[in-house]
Amino acid sequence: MFSALRRTDSDSLWAVRDVSLALDAGESVGLIGHNGAGKTTLLKLLAGITRPTRGRVTTHGRVASLINLGAGFHPELTGRENIYLNGVILGLSRSEVRQRFDQIVEFADLGAYLETPLKRYSSGMAARLGFSVAAHVDPNVLLVDEVLSVGDVAFQHRSIRKMLSFRDGGRAILFVSHNLSAVEMMCQRTVWLDHGAIRMHGPTAEVVRGYLDSVDEALVDEATALELGDEPVSVREVLLFDADGRTTSDFGFGDSLRVLVRCIVNQPRARITCTVTVRGDYGPLFAATSPAFDWQAGQHELECAFADLPLLPGLYRVDVKLSEWALPRTVAAFRVTNELSEFGSDSVVGATKSRGGFLAVAYDWRVQSGEGSHALPGLRLPVKISRQ
Repeated sequence: MFSALRRTDSDSLWAVRDVSLALDAGESVGLIGHNGAGKTTLLKLLAGITRPTRGRVTTHGRVASLINLGAGFHPELTGRENIYLNGVILGLSRSEVRQRFDQIVEFADLGAYLETPLKRYSSGMAARLGFSVAAHVDPNVLLVDEVLSVGDVAFQHRSIRKMLSFRDGGRAILFVSHNLSAVEMMCQRTVWLDHGAIRMHGPTAEVVRGYLDSVDEALVDEATALELGDEPVSVREVLLFDADGRTTSDFGFGDSLRVLVRCIVNQPRARITCTVTVRGDYGPLFAATSPAFDWQAGQHELECAFADLPLLPGLYRVDVKLSEWALPRTVAAFRVTNELSEFGSDSVVGATKSRGGFLAVAYDWRVQSGEGSHALPGLRLPVKISRQ
């Protein structure tokens, strides 16, 4: 009777399942995926916080986990007292904490707040202190979960440099982040988790490209499902046209792009502006904003024409923001379909969606040495083919 009442595998929700991963000394591996994909659960398994339902986890040496910064802190104790408390919890002796105390304080940059109770700290200050203590434990394996989302820009830069020094010093790092630029900087290879299972595993550039392609496709699907709302001004349809007036989602380098926005105005509105933005993987690339104008109730069309697309091959999104909207909305997407060979470069620039660059700007290299001067291959712009 009891066995019949037990949940079966088909009824269970597995946070992580059938994940096999090995991490060597001096290696940095990234973990990416949507929220709820199992990234933090996997780190907790490796840190010993959670035990696996099946399988096993084996670690060698001291493991430091930056999963929940500030775990083990006491709010009534001062920053100084919490450094000793947290350091001992993470495996250091009191004398080892004393030896590293000045380095911890300097890295955390708490200034005059060292003798202040932790409950008076801001969340960013507490996180800085937590990272600083954990980073000075001198671990063999470092587990990092979204630590770059805390602290100011200067602290984030210090954190990145500290983790890079760990990696270069022969430590192993498992790095979880939604900041794909940081993943590219930190990790030689990356694992893409999807609903608790490995969807892709390999060199970071290839995995990030696959992940972003999947995200782009989902965004395109959402963009094509515009819904009419009760706003005074709502977008009914967005169409992309080439120079010949054909609707398309494929463009070449240097082609013109026309964005047609069809709107319904439910109530007369004054001083409306429209902004059309072309976005890459990590943010806006260029935009156009219309002058302010007045609309009466009814159907209206807006058209923005970009003369030449200076873009490398890849998928790009189109955002539209009317002054009635608090935030821009992704409403369309298009691809630049040129072959990389047309740009005359074998460099990584333009090779993947994780390349860190999107605009095509021609360049050349020249090397000067005792043997003389000679040119190296650079990037050229493809010849634009006239369609007339």
